[in-house]
Amino acid sequence: MKNKKKIMIYSGLVALVLLIIIGFIYQSQDPFKHLSSDQIEKETALQKQVDQNKSNNQQDNTNDETANENAEAEETSGNSFPKVINEAVQGTMNFLSTDETQIVAVGDSLTQGVGDETEQGGYVGILDRTINSTGYSAEFDNFGKRGNRTDQLLERLRNEQNLIDAIQESDIVLVTIGANDIMQVVKENITSLDINDFQVEQVHYEQRLQDIFTEIREINPDSYIYLVGIYNPFKNYFEDIQELDMIVSDWNDTGISITDEYENSTFIPIEDLFNDTNNINLYADDNFHPNYEGYYRIAERVLNYMSIR
Repeated sequence: MKNKKKIMIYSGLVALVLLIIIGFIYQSQDPFKHLSSDQIEKETALQKQVDQNKSNNQQDNTNDETANENAEAEETSGNSFPKVINEAVQGTMNFLSTDETQIVAVGDSLTQGVGDETEQGGYVGILDRTINSTGYSAEFDNFGKRGNRTDQLLERLRNEQNLIDAIQESDIVLVTIGANDIMQVVKENITSLDINDFQVEQVHYEQRLQDIFTEIREINPDSYIYLVGIYNPFKNYFEDIQELDMIVSDWNDTGISITDEYENSTFIPIEDLFNDTNNINLYADDNFHPNYEGYYRIAERVLNYMSIR
């Protein structure tokens, strides 16, 4: 009798341990476990948007194949112009395929996800969850580092072997950089801030940004580079300096001109996302970094650009 009780107790303990282990595994595999119901709903809507883009792209490909078949038939019959290769018109196909896509995110605190109250990686984390929940397969490597300026990122691209190795294997590189360069100008000239200080530094910023693109291209000539623009986080601290909006816009223009110089590179603007807030708080408690809502807007914009390239 005692032996039966011991066996029952032992069996019960084993079952309890198994349930705990299963529950732990389930929790660890649930990418939304730290999100609120509202946040899950928003990301589900984003996934549906990606699914729709995927469906549209598949339909476009089907239409293109049909058109090519018709063109080949007409060419054979001698009743049409010579066949034209559509690759240039079709562009760079879908930003993801059925194969696993390697995506490397580099840059400053925006890449790291500082300010995201869910602590799930900011806009990069949202991209990861969205893409991998919609039938695509992508592996993300996040090399964001809080406080990084262009000179520091450039140094990392030249000396940080893990980062170099990841970029070598990447299909897509996401870059956020520049806000800390502007902040450095503010810190160094806080008692006598003048717009000329930003204009002088912008020249150096442009050269360093160009060096960053050159460095990435030397590491991987084929990876597609997305430069995510700068928003103006300074207005919450320096409301009396109206020129800051113009400064941020000018620096974004520099980013646009640099991406235009390199093939397979695109600038993604985000400044407008933080100007038209509709009374929605997009900032973390530090009033500088985005909160989850701000990062969600960035992720949505990035996905739109990745889908249409």
